[in-house]
Amino acid sequence: MTLKTIVQGFGVASSVLILRVWPHLSSYHPIVYHSFLPMRTVIWGVLIDLLVVSLAAALLFHYLEKSETGLRTAVWAFVAAELASELVSAAAAMHRTAIPYLTPDGAYFVILLGSLALRWLRPVDFRRAVRGFGVVLVLAGCCMVWMIPELLYQGLRAQRRDVLVPMRQPSSPVSDRAGLGETRARIVWFIFDELSYDQTFEHRFPGLAMPEFEKFRSKSVVFTDLQPAGYYTDRVIPALFLGAPVDNLRSNLDGQPMIQLAGKKHWQAFDAQATVFADAQRLGWTTGVVGWYNPYCRILAGTLNYCFWRMGDGQSDGAIPDRTAIQNALAPVAERWRQSRNKPSFPQEKHAQDLAAVMPKAEDLLRDESIRFLLIHLPIPHPPGIYDRRPGHSRPSGSYIDNLALADLSLGKLMAVLNGTSDADKATVIVCSDHSWRVPLWKATGSWTREDETASHGRFEPRPVLMIHFPGQQSEHPVTAPFEELRLHEILEKMLRGQETGFSPAS
Repeated sequence: MTLKTIVQGFGVASSVLILRVWPHLSSYHPIVYHSFLPMRTVIWGVLIDLLVVSLAAALLFHYLEKSETGLRTAVWAFVAAELASELVSAAAAMHRTAIPYLTPDGAYFVILLGSLALRWLRPVDFRRAVRGFGVVLVLAGCCMVWMIPELLYQGLRAQRRDVLVPMRQPSSPVSDRAGLGETRARIVWFIFDELSYDQTFEHRFPGLAMPEFEKFRSKSVVFTDLQPAGYYTDRVIPALFLGAPVDNLRSNLDGQPMIQLAGKKHWQAFDAQATVFADAQRLGWTTGVVGWYNPYCRILAGTLNYCFWRMGDGQSDGAIPDRTAIQNALAPVAERWRQSRNKPSFPQEKHAQDLAAVMPKAEDLLRDESIRFLLIHLPIPHPPGIYDRRPGHSRPSGSYIDNLALADLSLGKLMAVLNGTSDADKATVIVCSDHSWRVPLWKATGSWTREDETASHGRFEPRPVLMIHFPGQQSEHPVTAPFEELRLHEILEKMLRGQETGFSPAS
């Protein structure tokens, strides 16, 4: 092997593994932010994969460069086609939308057939194209001079450790400063991730029953024209906590978020003490969160009496912090094996595991009446599908419609637990979603089903859900005027202070 083939080999490795490498090297550091820390074994797994793929590609190029003619030159066509397919797939994943008229398989066959045709019809031009392709690989491989040191730095540095969950802090009774006296008021806030108002109530899929959501709506204030606070969970949730729109979010290597507020150019640290949970504690409320995806126990440290969270799916191929570096290095191979045998993907299995972990903790938190202001963020009906509504049992596949049925079932279970508590009649219950069903995002993934296409009609309907049940309320009160989801923060602040929200049927 020569230096040239080694650099070309890294160019191939960095392209093929871009979806594994990018989350660690981008300024956002999403894999760090959404994972339990430390992340050393994941990073070392990535470095092992880069080394193995680089050496394998370098050996191949060393073999190919021995001759510019003969059958072996056709291998270049397969290499170019595979790289084109991987880059199209990566571009769609990073932009979170499909590339119009271009799929990974389409790119593969276009490049392969075009290259082989060029080799057959114009061999001289094919050899020139191969030399040009080699130069491109060298240029891509030169990224090793900064990528490898950065990954080594992350793998060797001492990274913070997240607190063990569930996390508990001493509780104290609700203070009279909140103006609540002995009423033992309670605020229960449910977030159903990716719940669409349109799919839940207005254009429900034929045959889909959602009795629990209908029952809740019949005794709640219902906002029928809710204007979303954003498109991505990791921005919407902090915005609701702060009461200010968050345009962008990124993380440092210790998983601490920086946010960019709407209309602002500068970045600022996310301040837990500026959130509704900090305000609640200052007013004498006890607080608790059971959540998913967002690192709640890290970003809300010091403002919660109880906290539990699940980190979501980590990397899509199964690399997670509690595995060894070798296991994480082999994760892409294991995921390819799953796909080849039509087995459920890692994200599908992990999503089902997340819900199975979150639900018992959510029920425990509802039963703990010492926690008076609580948030429960559920990973449904967020895709991928993990339920089969017809027989009524979990499965590692399905559609968004199946997940809607599962969300309804979950709401029923949680409300039954809440109604079994002694202060249920004094609880204000909020059921909402962070954003609606993001059709353009999911159409670009392998989890999209024919039923999803039929239900969505290929369009994105942006309204999320917001319903509020006030103590003693027995009828539906629709709010039909446009209403900004971000104003939920204002409503919560008034509730915590014992003030009229302006939406209670009694007000």
